[in-house]
Amino acid sequence: METRDPGYWVNMGTAHESSAPPPSPAAPMRPQQQTGQIVLLTLLTFFLFDTFLPWQRACLDVSGLGLRIAGCLSANAWSGSAAHAGQAAGVFAIVAILAVGLRIGRVDFGEAGEIVTKGCVYGTAAAGGLKWILVIGKLAAFGAWIGLLLLLAIAILESVDRLGLL
Repeated sequence: METRDPGYWVNMGTAHESSAPPPSPAAPMRPQQQTGQIVLLTLLTFFLFDTFLPWQRACLDVSGLGLRIAGCLSANAWSGSAAHAGQAAGVFAIVAILAVGLRIGRVDFGEAGEIVTKGCVYGTAAAGGLKWILVIGKLAAFGAWIGLLLLLAIAILESVDRLGLL
C-alpha cells in the first residue's frame, strides 16, 4: 500500500481482519440461571420499593378538655431508628439491581463484576437485616415484616445460585 493512498493512514497500525482472532461470545446462561436471575431482580426491586413503606409507626390519640388529637407518625427504612443501615440497604439494592440487570442483559464484566454483584446482593441482605433487628423492638410496622420476608428470599435465592443448586 502506498502512502498517498488515503486508506494507508486509516489502517496504519491495525491488524488485518484475517489475522485478528474472532470475538468470543459470552457464555450463554442456562435457562434455570436466567430464571433465577430474573426472580432475584424482581425480589431486589420489591425490596427497594419496600424501603419506602413504613418500617416504624407510632400512633397517638389524646383527648381531654373537649379536644381530641389523633394521628400517626411513620418512618421508612431510609429514616427512623438505624437510618444508616436502611440507607446502606437501599444503596446496595440499587447497585445490585443494576448489576443483576446487566448480567441478565448478558453484559460480561468478568470475575470482578461477579464479585461486585454477589457483594451487593449480600450487602443488601446484611444491611437490611441489621435495620430490621434494630427496628423490631421500636414500633415496627408492616414494611419491616415485608422487608424481612423479601430479604430472606433474596439471601436464600442468591445462596442457592452460588452453591450451584439452581
